[in-house]
Amino acid sequence: MLSPHLRERLKDADYRGLHLKAVSVLREVSKPHWYDAHFLMFFEAAKRFIALVRPDRRDAFVQGFDVLRTPRNFAVREVVDVFPAETQEHIRATVAAIARDQLEDDEVAGFGRHVVHDHPFFTELQETLTARVSQWAGIALEAGYNFLSLYGPSGKCDLHMDHPLSMFTLDYCIDQNVDWPIHFSKVTDWPSLDVMQNWEPARVLEDPGLDFSAHVLKPGKAILFSGSGQWHYRDPIPSGGYCNLLFFHFFPKGAGDLVYFAEWPSRFDIPELEPLCDIFAENYPHLARKA
Repeated sequence: MLSPHLRERLKDADYRGLHLKAVSVLREVSKPHWYDAHFLMFFEAAKRFIALVRPDRRDAFVQGFDVLRTPRNFAVREVVDVFPAETQEHIRATVAAIARDQLEDDEVAGFGRHVVHDHPFFTELQETLTARVSQWAGIALEAGYNFLSLYGPSGKCDLHMDHPLSMFTLDYCIDQNVDWPIHFSKVTDWPSLDVMQNWEPARVLEDPGLDFSAHVLKPGKAILFSGSGQWHYRDPIPSGGYCNLLFFHFFPKGAGDLVYFAEWPSRFDIPELEPLCDIFAENYPHLARKA
């Protein structure tokens, strides 16, 4: 069902014509078959749509996203002293105090985990981390979002790349009862539309040029990686295992109107892009603009 906003906009003949072109493009660019692939679908669809309605702006649009492409010289960084002992204890106490009805169940089936997004205390911690993470990444960053991830005995994390809202992630281990490696590729280009729509994880895992490496987190330690520039995954957690993690996500400072697609028409001065972005917003409102 269309929102009142979209129904009102469709009364305009020019908008309606662009809307129909946007629908046609989206039929050609279906959602990729991995977790958190929405951004790349939006980007590919927008490129095709702009080529139809404003071909003079296509190259500038594509080049405008270069700031979200991870530098090739970035390397995964393991961090030992993220928080002092008293903060680590406060984190554990905060997790223990979270009521069952505060846990989000959306990712139990796909990941075997309960999550809590943007808890006030963890958001405060994230702000204190921004300067250090910027230094470690070699790029001035701003905070995206954070979430607590409580993996249980069915925990897993299939191969994927993240939305650039999570361009850099500091993955902090609160507690666990097993070693559970996370695997990262080298920094690589965003996958092509062909890769997205003919998704075969084995092709990625077997590519020698990606040179996957494994890292094992321990409680109190963290690892910094580029979720949108590195393929990453975890095999199913060892039998009877659990792992409690905090994910702090960051993106380049000043790039908010790139990671939130509702800002693209004004960012690139392409008002014709609005019908496509409106369709995205109908289906993915949480990714349209910062809350």
